[in-house]
Amino acid sequence: MMEPTIHLRQAKVGDIPAILEIEQECFQEDSFSREQFVYLICRSKGTFYVVVEQERIIAYVSLLFHAGTRYLRIYSIAVHPDCRGRKLGQLLMERTIETALECKAAKITLEVKESNTPAIKLYMKNGFIPVGVKPNYYHDGSDAIYMQRPM
Repeated sequence: MMEPTIHLRQAKVGDIPAILEIEQECFQEDSFSREQFVYLICRSKGTFYVVVEQERIIAYVSLLFHAGTRYLRIYSIAVHPDCRGRKLGQLLMERTIETALECKAAKITLEVKESNTPAIKLYMKNGFIPVGVKPNYYHDGSDAIYMQRPM
């Protein structure tokens, strides 16, 4: 049996229902709304990639460029819970780094929930370093670790 084809492409507005499903599965109370995703895909100064397997969106990353800086921010990254452990997060990180290089970004920044150990390990494996803490960053009152990757 052949391995299902996985590919990465730019997100489209028609992808939003599938993106919302992943967002709500992964982030519950802190999940973004449909309107926020429309903005991120259509009007933001950034880019939005989805990972597709057999026409099903299984992961995504939203990247934003900080106005007046050369910083690229990972605004949101998520892999559907059914698809974890397949190196999809790594695929998205590699595309993020490629995007940063293409845009001549000075660094990539992100916030991650302090309890999200798998994500923190992924980021550190890809050259991110913790540079601070943002107290009470999330809806449940938990802190975020602020991380950066110099380019």
